[in-house]
Amino acid sequence: MNLKAAPAIFPLVSAPPELALKPDFPKTVERFRAWWACAAQDRPVVTLEVKPSRPARERPSTHMTWRARWLDVEWNVENALARLEARDYPGDSFPRYASPFGPEIAAALFGCDLDFGEDAATPRPSVRDPSGWEKIAEAKTDFDNPSWVALEKMTRLAVERAEGRCVVSLANLHGNYDLLAALREPRDLCADMLDCPELVRKAGRRVSAGFVEALQRHWAIVRAAGKGCTTWQPFHHEGLAYVASSDFWGLISPALARDLVLPDLLAEIAPLERCLFHLDGPGAFPRLDLLLGLREIQAVQWAYGAGQGPAARWIEVYRRCLAAGKAVQVLAEDPADALETLRVLGPEGVWLVVEKPFDTLEEAERFLAETEKPGK
Repeated sequence: MNLKAAPAIFPLVSAPPELALKPDFPKTVERFRAWWACAAQDRPVVTLEVKPSRPARERPSTHMTWRARWLDVEWNVENALARLEARDYPGDSFPRYASPFGPEIAAALFGCDLDFGEDAATPRPSVRDPSGWEKIAEAKTDFDNPSWVALEKMTRLAVERAEGRCVVSLANLHGNYDLLAALREPRDLCADMLDCPELVRKAGRRVSAGFVEALQRHWAIVRAAGKGCTTWQPFHHEGLAYVASSDFWGLISPALARDLVLPDLLAEIAPLERCLFHLDGPGAFPRLDLLLGLREIQAVQWAYGAGQGPAARWIEVYRRCLAAGKAVQVLAEDPADALETLRVLGPEGVWLVVEKPFDTLEEAERFLAETEKPGK
């Protein structure tokens, strides 16, 4: 394990892809190339949203159950593409197709049933006692479960129907101990880590290997579109890139985080060309120094949590990341917060995400002009 920080300097690799729904997409690709290298071009990367100005031509649901709606491949892909057609993409926002499944679909790869509701598919924990970890440690990754089969069919159909209009996204997948916490209640998992750590360690290694297997299988489908890689976080990279995370490790001691969780995280990051780490909330914050020492991570998203903003409050956190050679994603509450943070940090290695939607495209364009002014 190499804990020495190093600057992320990467060569340009190919001509940027083009998108019919975003004529200036090649410029966004170039900005992300610079951002991954903790640099900037004409301005920082800026992701923002404008309220829809035209209705999406969606087909209404006639499904009898939530499960039927979630697993309807044609309906989900058709409506997702219709929503993309109805939006504008100022700044470095770009059209991305994403499947409806959330991160817990990864638990279905290890025998966990999903309960489908209107807005979420939640896992039904399948490990009832510590002995269940033995079964997980020996399990094969189940790519024949109905949810994963539907996900792959949706992804293939999206690649086929996108016709150069959008980037098809990799699915949002939980890995390492977040996946274990979906298979068993988090409180029980914490107890198991103390009572039978070797058993949990074996299960953790197995699900991390399954995560890598699933990610590479999924990327093989997405890569065929030739538009590069994006995820539930709207970045771009030509090769395999992903968001690493472990929300669970905020619940355990630093020793357990380093000894049990970190090796599995590094195994999941190893196949990636680029990695953005999702550091989620005050519980995970103590792991920041550990992350900043990892060469394998090129960027950090600090998700400070509801009621903990604005982003400008966390300037010192962003400075620590940048000083360690890591690019940062800044989750700004509104345009004023974004500009204040940019003024202090400067554009190099900074990706601004403005969470409050703009009312009009004109307002968004005026804001973008402000981000081109010298900072720092």
